[in-house]
Amino acid sequence: MGALKSGAFPVELNGKEYGLLFSLNALDEVQEKFGGYDKLSEVFNKDNPNLFKDTRWLLTLLINEALLAEDENAQLLEEKRVGRLIHAGNLQEVQNAIFKSFYRGTAGDNSDTENENDREETTEEGNRTAVQEN
Repeated sequence: MGALKSGAFPVELNGKEYGLLFSLNALDEVQEKFGGYDKLSEVFNKDNPNLFKDTRWLLTLLINEALLAEDENAQLLEEKRVGRLIHAGNLQEVQNAIFKSFYRGTAGDNSDTENENDREETTEEGNRTAVQEN
């Protein structure tokens, strides 16, 4: 996917892969909305009364930044449409993808290290599932 070339972090939602790009523009908007990108963990705190609204806003921002990085004339997604991609079953996955895209956007592209970590997580999850099934 082109998102990987732009530095975006890939996430699959409803069977379609999207890129999440924490560009400088995104960092600026996050800083303006939340008072700093260091407040990102507070956004995902279960006690945040705007948890779902903020998650939807942030996911929309990052998806649209990735789309624009690939094509300046890309059709942007609306928040309500993005909100339909998020549900209780994938909320934690979406939040993890946002954190990973933030790391990639601020620390640079470490796709080799990240891919190894993703494979390890998948293996651990697979082992947990296999143990639970037995």
